[in-house]
Amino acid sequence: MAKPPLDYQDPPSDPPSSGKIEQPDENHMKGTVPNRLIAPGPFQRLPSIDETPWVVTAISDRPYWTVGKADPVLTTACRLRDFGSLPLNRMVVRFNGEEGRGLLQVVPPTHRFLLIDKRKLSRADETYYFLNTGLATCEVWFTGKGNARKLNSPQKSSLPPPDPRALAKKKALINSWPKN
Repeated sequence: MAKPPLDYQDPPSDPPSSGKIEQPDENHMKGTVPNRLIAPGPFQRLPSIDETPWVVTAISDRPYWTVGKADPVLTTACRLRDFGSLPLNRMVVRFNGEEGRGLLQVVPPTHRFLLIDKRKLSRADETYYFLNTGLATCEVWFTGKGNARKLNSPQKSSLPPPDPRALAKKKALINSWPKN
């Protein structure tokens, strides 16, 4: 083992009050409490791991995909995290059938505050059912009077318009290159 250098000194000992929680002495600023405290937000007092029990709104023996109409636009928006249910939503529908067992989160029209809707896709009279909210495999069904939204095919392409003489122009350009 190597010896310490000749100028080595032991570190100074800790002050006598170290390791104790006490009021500061006269030489330090006294702790103050602001007059106005900011109130906690509505969800700041939730536990770090949500242990709230599920609120089962309905139980069915049918497969979960028969709950309503599948909506490709809402499903795509859910996969992009533009439409979905808040993670703290504990309202679910349980499906216990032999085929298609599942647990879907529910957002009824009376509980729209549990819905994330960045693109304003929701309708007033629809109830939404979510599978795998917040994941790339999210799926959305709805019940209500309206029809499923349709994905719009693009009217225009970002590609240049097709030119019937394009192939002939390409061949002429290639033939104009110098030959070795």
